Amino acid sequence: MTLLAALFIWVAPVLAADSLIPRKILALYDPAQIPGGSRDIAFHPVHQHAEVVLNYLGLAVEYLDVTKPLPAPAALSEVRGILSWAPALAAYDDPRPICRWLDSAMKAGVRVALVGQVGLFPRKGSHGRLEPECEAALKTLGAETRDNLRVDPLTVKIDRQDKKTVGMERQPDITERGVVPVLKLEPGSVSHLSLALNFGAVRRTDPVATTPRGGISLDPFFMFSSEEVEPKQYFWITDPFAFFERAFATAGLPRPDPTTLSGRRLFLNRIDGDGFFNRSELDRRMTSGEIFEREILERHPDLPMTISLIAGYYDLALYNDPASLKLTRRILARTNVEPASHAYAHPLVWKTGAVALQIPKYTMNPRKEIVGSGKMIEERLLPPGRRIRLFQWTGDCLPSEGDLRLAREAGLLQINGGGGRFDRRFPSYAHLYPLSRSVGAERQIYAPTSNENDFTNLWSGPYYGYREVVETFERTGSPRRIKPVDLYYHFYSAEKFAALDAVKKAHDWAAARPLIPIWSGRYAEIVEGFFQIKIHRPAPGRFRLEGGASLRTIRFDEAAGWPDLGASKGVIGYKREVGSLYVSLAETAPRELVLSPAPGPEVRLEEADFEVFGWNPASGGVDFRRDARRPGECVLGGLSPGRSYRARAPGLDALIPADARGLLRLRLPAATGGLVQVEVRPA
Repeated sequence: MTLLAALFIWVAPVLAADSLIPRKILALYDPAQIPGGSRDIAFHPVHQHAEVVLNYLGLAVEYLDVTKPLPAPAALSEVRGILSWAPALAAYDDPRPICRWLDSAMKAGVRVALVGQVGLFPRKGSHGRLEPECEAALKTLGAETRDNLRVDPLTVKIDRQDKKTVGMERQPDITERGVVPVLKLEPGSVSHLSLALNFGAVRRTDPVATTPRGGISLDPFFMFSSEEVEPKQYFWITDPFAFFERAFATAGLPRPDPTTLSGRRLFLNRIDGDGFFNRSELDRRMTSGEIFEREILERHPDLPMTISLIAGYYDLALYNDPASLKLTRRILARTNVEPASHAYAHPLVWKTGAVALQIPKYTMNPRKEIVGSGKMIEERLLPPGRRIRLFQWTGDCLPSEGDLRLAREAGLLQINGGGGRFDRRFPSYAHLYPLSRSVGAERQIYAPTSNENDFTNLWSGPYYGYREVVETFERTGSPRRIKPVDLYYHFYSAEKFAALDAVKKAHDWAAARPLIPIWSGRYAEIVEGFFQIKIHRPAPGRFRLEGGASLRTIRFDEAAGWPDLGASKGVIGYKREVGSLYVSLAETAPRELVLSPAPGPEVRLEEADFEVFGWNPASGGVDFRRDARRPGECVLGGLSPGRSYRARAPGLDALIPADARGLLRLRLPAATGGLVQVEVRPA
């Protein structure tokens, strides 16, 4: 039996023929238990630590308030699993309704993962035992549990540790808390950590396990945290990638991937408007905006950049002078610049209305900040015909549902908030944020990584701190490509020699790597596509993709065979990289991916540093279109090894040989006219 056939047989029990592959995870929470009293899921541990992992696995998280009526099992057809990260053994006043609901959901085919604390013990009169309804739910999940045991660490030893699942960033340490959860597994469950207890009636416990219906990973063996130090420290003890993949049965499934386009890792380069008019120590006669133009824009004239401005400055006489207007208009008129709004008065705290820019007689108004600011930039600063289509959140970046609705109804894309670091000071995946934040019926798109304000201790120094961002880029690119490269800073970085040098070094790092630079608005569209796309499996090895056309990459992390381009629709290429198969999709429907055990002979896109449109294989070659405002390069595969091909495009007419692997590398010059045609044919 081939590995591909084995994969299809393994997945088949999970997915019925022609069924929708559920991708939704419901994360349970009680608003009163969210740290800080804000009752915003932005501060819930699932959101702050686990959701980024679930996104990487292709899953979308929705938060379910357990203090409100829970959905009927019949309404869970698009739900793959339920996740509970409870803060205590007894997390709810009355856990019985939750337990009954979990039990019925599991029996309807929805998987459940309990992490942190069990959370389902009653708050009164428990004597270390669950209520019958909760015992039944745990038994359905595949385990039995009792109250945690206080132990002498010298009497406990690790009997068995699955090192592929436990010990990812920190090894389990029984001495840290002197408490172990008591968990007994039902037949069919798999222990990933087994402890031997050499005293009392309980002689064995398995606090990390996956079961036929989900999984359990209990403290202190799920995630280590120390919030008393600065910076706060988190380390995964249980590998969340391996654990959630098993608990929610996602192995072998296609995963929508928002980090990659045209076979390359995304590269965002974006600047927030803060500090545009500040004087620079590089030249006290010049503003940071002027220094930025000279030191960054003029050195990278073709690199897509997103530049957001604070519109309220231009209502103040100090900044509304001819020289400032001329500089701003010159920067925004560049064809490689995507203009965006960074609000009107730069709200610092969206909930209270506190703003950074004091404008006479102005009180913070969400509509003026979100919608009016962009209109003002369009009318006063942009060339005719150009529009603001992106809003970059400011301050605490915690807009309300109403704020997000204003942006959506105005037709604006939006981004910021979230972010995160992964470096020597923040050495864990647990410091990374997810793709987005759900706020009621709306969704805020997060920044992939933090900006230089975080690396410079809120712009108090060291001003060279942003040079450390390169480590985050590297760690989030390999061994897992979990984030795009997000070079994100403010104009005030051009105030300081050290800060500007750090930005330049980050530019140099990116320029030396095979990335695909895009505007931030395009990234926001791709992330929206991640949540919109639905994947059906009409037959083994065949996947039908509906909606979410802005997302153009599907990823497989296991040996999944090869895309059959002849039998597929809307599939234009693929590339194996960092242990995964990245499949490139066309920009429009229909899109259907068919896998086969071996690669076929069709011409394909291997990789490109531009987005490909209108892919059309023809006469042993291919036609496609691209935005030619900057030079580009691409690699085509599936060609005849050693054969020469004629490549034609504006400014190019050349014979180019395919190499011994049938790969053809094209270097395409810049041209005017927007999208241009590229034609490749056998010579």
